[in-house]
Amino acid sequence: MGQLQVTDLQVEFGGLRAVDNLSFSVAEGEILCLLGPNGAGKSTTLDLICGKTQPTGGSIRLNGTEISQMLEFRRARLGIGRKFQVPSVYKDLTVAENLSVARSKRPGVWSALTRLALSDAREACAILDRVDLADRRDELAGNLSHGETQWLEIAMLIAQDSRLILMDEPTAGMTLQETEKTARIFRKLSASHSLIVVEHDMSFVRTVADRIIVMNRGAMLAEGSIAEIEANEAVKTAYLGH
Repeated sequence: MGQLQVTDLQVEFGGLRAVDNLSFSVAEGEILCLLGPNGAGKSTTLDLICGKTQPTGGSIRLNGTEISQMLEFRRARLGIGRKFQVPSVYKDLTVAENLSVARSKRPGVWSALTRLALSDAREACAILDRVDLADRRDELAGNLSHGETQWLEIAMLIAQDSRLILMDEPTAGMTLQETEKTARIFRKLSASHSLIVVEHDMSFVRTVADRIIVMNRGAMLAEGSIAEIEANEAVKTAYLGH
């Protein structure tokens, strides 16, 4: 059994079943990519896992603990981190200060900043090195490129002790070079984290995915490696096109 176990998950909005009896697992250190046409239920699945949306049926277990009815902040404390399409960082703080705020257990930005100890600084350097931002630690976050801002948000999730990171179209708007760098960062992250990634860039998916699930109309259409998915006739018809 994997780190995350989703069983018969479903949610309805006004009679429309956006996620329909979805079951899958994610192992520790695995990168799972969710593919499918717009409206397939991919982002809603991430919403259900992180607690932004409550399911109308099914089970979500993290390391054996049932979390499907837990509030969002409690799931975050258990190690689920969510990165949305639009980055959310403090643009008027430096990269290092953003990390300090992210890892603080106390509410309030300024209380977090006033307790940046030497050990915190060392840990911040180690985290920033993992996302290739160590040389930008004293730069204001508002001065970062789009790709760098995305990497900072990933670093903030690492600082929050997120072990399972959910990403919604992380490479959208990136340059080719930023996308390639993001792929390298993801592969490094998988040594210590599990990732579920909603992504449309197939070249990126080919580079990072350990396993792929293709969704259609809220349900699982296919599951397998990139080679198995690309050879699947049902996927070709519904998504990739002949």
